[in-house]
Amino acid sequence: MRTTRAPLAAAQTRLVGTPVRHPAVTRVRRELAGFGITTELRFVWSGDGAGVVEDEPRVVHVHAAMTAADRAPADVLSAADRTAALAMTAIVRHEVGHALLFLDRREAGTSAFRRLFGDIGQRYAVGSAADEVERRMRRGGLANPRYRRMVSLYAATHPHERFAEAVRLALATAGDPAKVEAWVARHQLDPVVGAQIQWAAGWLRRYRRR
Repeated sequence: MRTTRAPLAAAQTRLVGTPVRHPAVTRVRRELAGFGITTELRFVWSGDGAGVVEDEPRVVHVHAAMTAADRAPADVLSAADRTAALAMTAIVRHEVGHALLFLDRREAGTSAFRRLFGDIGQRYAVGSAADEVERRMRRGGLANPRYRRMVSLYAATHPHERFAEAVRLALATAGDPAKVEAWVARHQLDPVVGAQIQWAAGWLRRYRRR
C-alpha cells in the first residue's frame, strides 16, 4: 500500500496532468454505463495522491505510483478488498463514488443514507490510506467486531469514505444481490455491509446527473 502511495519515480512525473490511459478506466466506464450513468468525468494522473476535489468534481485524480499494483500478486489484491483500495480498478471505482456524490448530494441527507453511512457533514480528518489502515490494524484489524460492519478498514474513517467504498463494491458486483451476498458471506461480515452495498447500487441506478 505504501508503494502505491509513494512519491513518484522520475519517469512517472511526466505523466502528471495528462489523461489516465489504463484498462481500469475503460472497465469502470463500462460498469457505470451498465447502471445507465453517462456523467462526464475526466481521469487525470496526479503526483500527490488520488482523490476528487469538491470544487472540481468531474476530475478524478489518480496517483501515478498506483500503477505499481498492476504487478501485485492476486492474493494481495484480494486481501486489499477489506483494507483499502489497491488495484487500479478498485481505486477508480472508489474515486468515482466521491465524484458522483459531489455532483449530486441530494440523497446524502436522507434517513436511509445517514443510517447506513453517517453524516457526510462531519469534520473530515482522514490521513493517508496506509496510515489509517495501520492505525486500525493496531486496534485489532479485521478481527475487531466494529470493522465487521464496514466494507473495509478505510471505510471506517469517515462517512464519505464509507460511501465510496460501498460504491466500489456496488460497481464490482454490478449490484447483483447474489454476488453482494456472496462477498459479504465470504468475509463473514455483518448484514449491514450488504445493505450498504445494495443501497449504493440502487443509488447508482437512480443516478441521472448528466
